Amino acid sequence: MNLNIFDKQNRPPWQVLKFEELLGKQKPIYFDVDDFEEIIDYYFLKGQIKKTLRVVNYATSMHKSSSGLMLKRAQVLAASEKENKALDILTRLESLEPSNPDISLIKGAIYSQMKQYKKAINEYNKAVDFTEDPDYVYCNIAFEYENMGDYDKTLEYLGKALEINPDNDLAIYEAAYCFDLLNLNEESISFFKNLINRHPYSIEAWFNLGISYINTGLYEKSLEAFDYSLAIDDKHFASWYHKGYVYSLMADYPKAISSYLQSIEEDEQDVMKFYNIGECYEKMENYNQSARYYRICLDKDDSFTEAWMGLGICDAETGNFKSALKNFKKGLSIEPDNTTCLCLIADTYMSCNMFSKAKDNFEKALEINPGDKNIWLDYAYACYTEGLINKAVSLLFDANKQYPDVPEILYKLSFYLFTEGKNKEASYYLEEALLIDYEGHKKIIKDNPEIINNSTFIDLIELYKPVK
Repeated sequence: MNLNIFDKQNRPPWQVLKFEELLGKQKPIYFDVDDFEEIIDYYFLKGQIKKTLRVVNYATSMHKSSSGLMLKRAQVLAASEKENKALDILTRLESLEPSNPDISLIKGAIYSQMKQYKKAINEYNKAVDFTEDPDYVYCNIAFEYENMGDYDKTLEYLGKALEINPDNDLAIYEAAYCFDLLNLNEESISFFKNLINRHPYSIEAWFNLGISYINTGLYEKSLEAFDYSLAIDDKHFASWYHKGYVYSLMADYPKAISSYLQSIEEDEQDVMKFYNIGECYEKMENYNQSARYYRICLDKDDSFTEAWMGLGICDAETGNFKSALKNFKKGLSIEPDNTTCLCLIADTYMSCNMFSKAKDNFEKALEINPGDKNIWLDYAYACYTEGLINKAVSLLFDANKQYPDVPEILYKLSFYLFTEGKNKEASYYLEEALLIDYEGHKKIIKDNPEIINNSTFIDLIELYKPVK
């Protein structure tokens, strides 16, 4: 099917203009097969299926022996949900032209549309020996196996496609998707390394090897892989972007920013690139630059909630709480159930000594997502700072009932109980926490250094110290 149906001025092809002129004047219409195919493709790609069917029926009545027009008719019928009629036409054509791969390819697509995946595979297998692009046929077979949930076969046929054409980006990305879906990180690394051994200049193979290394936490190796893809093509923007992502995971924010900047194309519309740069500056506590990039995001997409929150954080960190609340509330107006936004509003009200409003936002966040431990912890801490230790304890009791064995909750609960002088209860929860995550006690000491003056706390830390 011809996808280039418009000229440079985006006008319909002359055949369509002439056809509509003759139709309007009710004059006899005649075109050769190629011209009819142009007209059919135009209406089909415009989604005017009924009109396409009328044209194709008229065209086939004039050129009864044209297999090309009959193929078009089958495609249009299938698009009209008349798959069986389409298959009848294709079966008749196949008896006349058994070596025509287009017939099997269209039959395969129709069977796939009907969710008859095994029949689709049979048709695609017929086409392999006759088509000029067997790698793409193998991709179609892979997709049918994917539809059936047989990912081993999916990967087998994607591998066959890449043996024929290592530059088949569709096969590379589909293989990467399958490995990621199945969490087969080691297998993914092996697959792309083998592909690189056969075709060392495959940019997408190096790129996806880098992604595979990210998924296994091998950040240095992922950077090496991205460097190889960039050595082949220094304008491979996805590699620059993922280098930035890796550096941000490694907390090397200046290098992350440099890589993200290299990933930005002319007239870039991907707001995440600007957001990630803003986030890096935020983590470097350069709030002016951070806010600048969040504003760039919002200039491009003012419905981007995360950028409104980022802008609010920059305001809050520089003491401009009024502006922070305005930005957080703007984000919340876009996503009313965004609990992160609600907690940021609550934290900002706490900074303004407005506990009652903070409490309302924490409770709304808990109502929306009671499964988020951080909401319970933040709300309890807010109560603790207000001197409402009983309320803090009550909240974490409730949290522990719903989600037992979460060490962060157990440690905080024990600390608040120690603060109340309830050493026996506090010891119970501290022991539970130490059994689950002994190292977690260090954060309690870091956040609340006064706890080291409690002898019961220190004794239990020593008692449960792992034996080396």
